Amino acid sequence: MRVLLLITKGEIGGAQIFVANLAEGLKNINKKEVIPTIACGSGDFLFKFSQREGINFQRIKSLRRSSGLLANINFLFSFLRYLKKNRFEIIHLNSTNTLLGAIMAKLVNMRTKVVFTVHGLSILDPNYQANYFKKLLFKAFFNFSFSFVDEIVFVSQKNMDLFVRGNKVWANKCHLVYNGIKVDYFSREEARRFMFNKIGLRDEGQFLIGSTGRLAYQKNYEFLIENFPEILKIKPNAKLILIGDGPERSKYEKIVEKKALQGFVFILGEIAEAGRYLKGLDLFVLPSIYEGLSISLIEAYLSGVRSMASLVGGNEEIIGRDNCYGLDDLTDFLAVFRSVLDEQKSCTDKNRYNLNKNKFLVEMMVNKYLDIYEG
Repeated sequence: MRVLLLITKGEIGGAQIFVANLAEGLKNINKKEVIPTIACGSGDFLFKFSQREGINFQRIKSLRRSSGLLANINFLFSFLRYLKKNRFEIIHLNSTNTLLGAIMAKLVNMRTKVVFTVHGLSILDPNYQANYFKKLLFKAFFNFSFSFVDEIVFVSQKNMDLFVRGNKVWANKCHLVYNGIKVDYFSREEARRFMFNKIGLRDEGQFLIGSTGRLAYQKNYEFLIENFPEILKIKPNAKLILIGDGPERSKYEKIVEKKALQGFVFILGEIAEAGRYLKGLDLFVLPSIYEGLSISLIEAYLSGVRSMASLVGGNEEIIGRDNCYGLDDLTDFLAVFRSVLDEQKSCTDKNRYNLNKNKFLVEMMVNKYLDIYEG
């Protein structure tokens, strides 16, 4: 079975890590021969991963994050040419701009199964700030495109419920499959040594709060930075470490300067395999405006590090309702933060979480997608 995994950008991010994990899992599956191919536009993360793991890779230069008519027409025709030369039993789409590829897939061969994974509702999410007509236009686009899609996969129950309620006609082709990850964590001592070397301080018992993710609108890190003085009132020895890069970085750096938080807040930029260092944190916080199912939050959860997150997307499906707070609600955030500190003081068991690790295993995810491909 030949499977094409198509995503708009090949740069590092949650959806790209998902594609990499799924491709590797499909390649190594024991059930039968599955030949995955990764295809994307710009970005080197998936290209380098494919080279390293011996997975077929295709660069589609015309595929880009754009709503422009000419750019999308260019992609449609280049993708059509590619599909005529390369036949696939399964075409698995993983980003909004790739949805147009479903049309070309069916045009080349109606029997090709088209699967689309909704990694997050994005502009259709209730928390996404956009005008009514823009949201209406996107909803119409999804409804049209999904008529060419055989199976729709959601990564969180909450996102699936939200979408199905607004688009009941698609309920019969929807599935829930949690993202699967694999991380070889560094020990707490190794991870802390790395982090303190990065920020240029000595480890003198500071309380490290951190997060990993792209510095973009969705992740909402300004909430953490803006309110860090309130955190310091409760935990004076706290430091905030953000690992990642993106379009909002300069904005965050200006907030740090405006709030005089140099020496308390550190933006480290992109670090390869950042999840491996999570055990060095005392608390992981994800303040996102919207989410599908966060890879970084799953990594933190499985590392055993105490975690907090905004009550959006599938966050509560990972860490539970008690560890989530209302989006941008400082009072609620501080209440959960205090609760975390109280639990840490009273708990001596390093394995304080009763983790259901199987829920987020790569093998579990791969087998569920195989069932969808073959169904």
